[in-house]
Amino acid sequence: MSQAKHLIRIWDLPTRLFHWGLVLLVGLVFLSALLGALDIHEIAGEGVLALVLFRLAWGVHGSQTARFSDFLGGFAAIQKYLVHRESKSAGHNPLGGWMAVAMLAILLVQAITGLIANDGIFFQGPLAHRTSGIISDAATAVHHQLANLLATLIVIHVTAILLYFFVGKENLLMPMLSGKKLVTTSVNSIHFSSSISAAKILCVVILAIVILLAVL
Repeated sequence: MSQAKHLIRIWDLPTRLFHWGLVLLVGLVFLSALLGALDIHEIAGEGVLALVLFRLAWGVHGSQTARFSDFLGGFAAIQKYLVHRESKSAGHNPLGGWMAVAMLAILLVQAITGLIANDGIFFQGPLAHRTSGIISDAATAVHHQLANLLATLIVIHVTAILLYFFVGKENLLMPMLSGKKLVTTSVNSIHFSSSISAAKILCVVILAIVILLAVL
C-alpha cells in the first residue's frame, strides 16, 4: 500500500527568490552576450556572482532543505535513489543535488573569469587591468568554453524537469514557486532559517563585491 501524501513546506522564500533570480540573470547573461551588449553582460554577471556566493553561504547556514549536508550524498545515496526512489531530503534528490552544485561551481568560475576577461577589442572585465594579458586571455578562453558547458547543463536540467512531469508525474516547478510539495507522511519536520538572516548574508555579499571592485 502506498503511503499517504500531504502538502508541506519544503523551500523557504530566500531559496526560491535565489532560484528565480538566478534564472532571470543567467538568461540575461546569455542574451546580452548574443546581442553584444557587454556592459549589461558585465552587470548581470556581477549579479550572478552575488547570488552564487549567497547560495554557497545559505547552503551552510540556511534552512534545512537548502543546506548541502541535507541533500548531497555519495554513490550509495544515488544508487538508493535510482533503485528505490528514496531520498534523505524532502528537497533535492541526490542527482538533483549534485546537478545544483555543478551548476553553482560553473557559475562561480564563469563569474570570476568574467571579471578578468576581455573581448580582444574594446571591452575588458572590471579587474582585467589587474592581470597580465596572458592571464586575461586564458580567463576569456575558459569563460567561453564553460558557457557551452553551462548551456548543456541547463538543457539537461530543463529536460529532467519535463521528464519528471510527463513520465514521473511529479511537478518540480510548483514547489519552487509555492514552497510546498506533496510528500509522504514519513517526512520529519523541516527546520527553516530566518529570511532576515538571508537578507543580511546577501547584503554582506553585495557590499564585499562592491568594495572589491572599487578598491581593485
